[in-house]
Amino acid sequence: MTFKGMNDLDHTLYTDYPEFEYEYANVQEPKTLPPERQALTVGLYNRKMDGAPVTCISGFVGNRVDLKKIEEELKGVCRTFSSSKMYDIVLKGDVRKRAFVYLRSNGYSVKFADN
Repeated sequence: MTFKGMNDLDHTLYTDYPEFEYEYANVQEPKTLPPERQALTVGLYNRKMDGAPVTCISGFVGNRVDLKKIEEELKGVCRTFSSSKMYDIVLKGDVRKRAFVYLRSNGYSVKFADN
């Protein structure tokens, strides 16, 4: 018999060992590809909780700092709220055309998702 949440017991909750390092600290992020080699996909999805439309840009290859920089620029161009999740940029509302034009003008290879 297993209890809900029992599979998370192998993670470190607390340690006082001074030389302890988490394993994810040693993970290397991929180097950011130049814009012409990036294959980005712009799609429209509905949020699960309230069904509101969100624009998702996926396919970015690079480190998180560059992803955040592109997210901030898109946030200003599209005049909306944004967030990034695991190499995906999520923009509130249906702003696919604005995002597509901005990314295309900056040299990215962009296509629309098949929804």
